[in-house]
Formats: sequence, structure tokens, C-alpha cells
Amino acid sequence: MNLKGQIKNEIRVAVLPFQIFTNEEGLSPLISEFTDDLIANFSRFIGLSLISQYSSYEMKNNPAEITGRLAADYLITGSFRKFGERVRMNVQLIRMRDRCIVFVKQYNDSLDTILQTQDDIIEQIVSILQKQIDYDILSFSYKKNKVELAAYENWLMGMNYLKKGSLRNDLKARAYFEEALKIDPYFARAYSGLSLSYFNEWTCQLWDRWDVSKKGAHNFALKALEFDENDYISLTVLGRTYLYTEEFEKAEHYVRKSLRMNPNDADNLIQVAFTLMFLGYENESIKLYEKATELNPLHQNDYYSYGSIFYFEAGDFETALQLGKMVTSNNYWVDFPAYMAATYYHLSDFKQMRIYWDIFLERFKNHITKSSTVDEMEALEWQIKVNPYKKKTNLMEFWNYISNNNETVPVKKSGVQTQNEMACFIQKGEMRELSFQGETAVIKDNKGNRDIARLLAQPEKEIHCTELMETVLEDVHLAEAADQKAKSDYQRRILQLQGEIDEAEKINNSTEANELREEYDNLIEHLSQSFGLAGKKRKTGTYVEKARSAVTWRIRNAINKIEKIHPQLANHLSKSIKTGTFCSYKPERLIIWDV
Repeated sequence: MNLKGQIKNEIRVAVLPFQIFTNEEGLSPLISEFTDDLIANFSRFIGLSLISQYSSYEMKNNPAEITGRLAADYLITGSFRKFGERVRMNVQLIRMRDRCIVFVKQYNDSLDTILQTQDDIIEQIVSILQKQIDYDILSFSYKKNKVELAAYENWLMGMNYLKKGSLRNDLKARAYFEEALKIDPYFARAYSGLSLSYFNEWTCQLWDRWDVSKKGAHNFALKALEFDENDYISLTVLGRTYLYTEEFEKAEHYVRKSLRMNPNDADNLIQVAFTLMFLGYENESIKLYEKATELNPLHQNDYYSYGSIFYFEAGDFETALQLGKMVTSNNYWVDFPAYMAATYYHLSDFKQMRIYWDIFLERFKNHITKSSTVDEMEALEWQIKVNPYKKKTNLMEFWNYISNNNETVPVKKSGVQTQNEMACFIQKGEMRELSFQGETAVIKDNKGNRDIARLLAQPEKEIHCTELMETVLEDVHLAEAADQKAKSDYQRRILQLQGEIDEAEKINNSTEANELREEYDNLIEHLSQSFGLAGKKRKTGTYVEKARSAVTWRIRNAINKIEKIHPQLANHLSKSIKTGTFCSYKPERLIIWDV
């Protein structure tokens, strides 16, 4: 483990909060967040490593600590003083190795021009630092769009509330972002702020608002990128939301673009690393984690839980345990103790494994089901489903152990048995490896096997036959309307929307309420067009029937071929896979598939 490794070929810069020599309260909201904004804008440049404000602010009165503990090469500091309607700003760039002031300048501006002054400061200081390193600017030129001062101030206030990390403060932040958009409806950062407010709720796992929060985070991130395609925060949020809908290629595209846009924001690096871990890039996640701890050295404890699971997925269980044991706050996600239990399992410490597994079960009961008792199998199935791994995870062996070897696991009332086994259905070039109940075989791959693999990867989920066919339909909604289940789904969504609209109105979230009403109206209109009186379906084309027949035939044909080389697996698939307009894999016991 390298918790203190140096970042090579980069200049480390610390920006201290600018001092305010005025009693003008109206000036404070703008100036108090000026430094954070300055850090964010400097961090966009390759070659500069910006110390996180959470670390640099703690060292603001001790230059020796800044040079030593933060290992900063340069320090940017300054002050504000108001004279009438104008603001005097002094800025200094200090080289820390010899305490030499290499740049100093005084700016006299009105509040209306202070944002342009910030751009001038960035350009002038970067120009000086550019001479110190072999410098490459990112593929896009740094340029901040013009924005109304009042909108900018509201955005700053909103960001200040977001940092406080509670649902109540997230709602306050939204009010400021919405006010900013009333002033400037093209202000990308305000949309990004709204996205973050929902992202906070979603990733903090407010499960009774999971879908609403994820949708809000996703939609506002898309809106932000309409006006600024390089907004790195929104790019990361999109990557995370696409990850949880298992659109893995989109997820990777957006987080990698975010990383290109800003390789130096410590908190963002952790979120990108978290996404890349689920996509199977655990070693890359470790590198980003180590860089984040370098950029925020006084708050490394905020990242220990992430680092622990990155090393866990890389197979370095000793380091994973070392970091996990340093997590002292309860402000971690619900199933982090389950990762710790899995770590102890791999290290053969079954006593500690059970202790942490029980902690997870308690958190699952309190935060997810919110009930007086906990069903251990239900908790296990929840962890399996909620973590969107694209590839194999080191949790799989632990999950199998909990299911097979823990005598305290109850039998669910539904009749699902607790016994299960590891199994695989892996494509290897033109062949596919099959492993089930201890027997392994290899078969030539085909479309039917690929359909089966998709179903195995998403147990219990019903997938429309046109999705398995990957057919581009002329009217997907019309095709779905041909099935009675689709109608029922629409009706359930309408009832859900009514509740969400009421909730949005209760918290005075007019933006969300309007979006939900629009979806509600569209669904009502669609149902009225797709179904006649008394709920009779309108006639549709034959392409849905063709897709249903084709998918059913190729899945059954694939199972017939499997039967010749692996009868047990074929028997299981025949009993567990349902075909038709909607296809699904519903096994009678929990099986952990590697596909």
C-alpha cells in the first residue's frame, strides 16, 4: 500500500481562504466561496495538483505545515477589502521552498466584474507556473461562460449548503439553485448543483426515495451538460447513474471523460474510482484513491472505506483490512460492514467475519427494511442485487459461504431454499464455458446462449423479447402496449407518480413536481392512444410476435444443445427460464452466476 506516494511531474498548489477585511455582510457569500471556486478552476489544468480545501484550510496559519505535511510547492493567498461600491483584492503566489513571492498583484473592481477578475488571476498564475513544468492543457480550453453575478451568488450559497450533507440542507441548496436559474436559465453550474443535491440523497441510500433521487441526479446532470459539455461533476453523476442501470459502456465513457476534464479534484477522483471498480478496473481505482489521499492528506479518513473495497476487489485482503479498521465514522454506506465480513472470510477469521456480518444485518434492518426483525437471506440477496458489478467480484465466494454454511440462515416463506452453489456461464471467444453442480463443459456459443446469459445475470427481472432481440422498433411504446403486462405497468407507474407529485409539492419542489406532472400527463395520453374503450388493446404490427417466437425458439434450442453435454444444467434452465413476450430467469434457489 502506498498511502504517501508522491505524484510525479506535477506542481502541488495550496490555495488558502482569502481574508475579508470588511464588515459588509452582503459581500461575504460571494467572497467566502471565492476560494473554493478558484481551486476548482485551477484543478482543471493537467500538471497542477491542487490540495483539497479541506486540508489546506486547516493549515492556513502555519506555512511550515503547508510546506511539510501538505508538501505544497506553491501557495496562493489573498485578501478582500470593500471601498464603497468597489472591491480591492490582493493576490500573492508564494514559492514555498524559499518563501519567495513570485507574483503579487492588486485588483480594484466592482462586484459585477469580479468574476472576470478571477479568470485573469487564473490565467496569470498558470502562465507563471507553466514555465516551471512541461505543460499540457487539456483537450478543451479553459473558459468560463459569462454568468450573471446574482445567479453566481445563489449558486455559491447552494454549494455551501450541499457541503453540510443532510436532506434538510440539500433542500435549501435546491432553492438557491432554482433561484439562480430564474436569473440565468442557461447557467450550467446551477443544473449541476441540482444534480448533486439529488445525488447526495441517492448515494446516501435514502431507499424510500431511491428512484426519485436517481432520476433527479440523472436528469439534471444531462441538463447541465446541455450548456457545458465539460462539466466534470455532472459527467461523474451520469456515469454513476448509468452504472446502476447496468449501461456499463455509457458509465465508463462518462467517468473517463470526467477524469480527463478534471484529474485533480480529490472527492471526484473517489467517485470515479468507485465506478471504475464496479466496471472491473480495481487496480486503476487504487491509483485514483492514492492520488485522492495525496491531494487531501489531512482528510484521508474520508476515503478509507473506499480504499478498503478497492484493495478487496484487487485481492489484497490484508491492505483492505488495514484500511477498513481505520474507518471510525458510522457515515459509511449500508453494506460496508458486509465487505469487511467478506475480507475476514478471505483471511479465514470467521469469528470477526460473523461480527461484521451481524453489523451489516443490523444496518440493513434499520436503514433498508426498517423493521423489527431481519431476514438474513433477504439481506444477502439485497447486497447481491444492489451492487452493479459488470464482472466477477471477490464477494461471490463469501456470498456462497453465507448461503451454504451458515446454519442460522432461515428459509424464506416463499419456499426459496437457502442452499445454492457457484456456477458459471462464461463466453470465451467462440466458445462458452458451463459449470454447474460441480460439472464443467464447453459448448459453441450462439445467440440463444447469449440470451440465457443476460437472463442469468438479472435473476427475477422480466426482459421484453424485443430487448433480447436488440430490435430497433418503429414505435417501442406501441409494441409494449400490445401486451397486457405493459398496461399494468403503466397503471402502477401512474399511481406511483401521484404519490411522488404529492411529495414534491409538500417540500415545495416546483421543478420536480412539474417534471413529474409532465410524465404523468404523457402516460395518460399514451394509454388513451394505445388502448381503446374498456381497456381493449389497439392492434399492433407483427414484429412483437416475431421477436417473441424467435427468442423463444433460440433459447429452447440452446437448452436442447446444452442437454447433450450437461443434462443437470439443461434441466435447471428448463425449469427456471420462462419465455414469451417477457422472458425471465426465476430459480427455485439462490445461485451465484459468473457470466
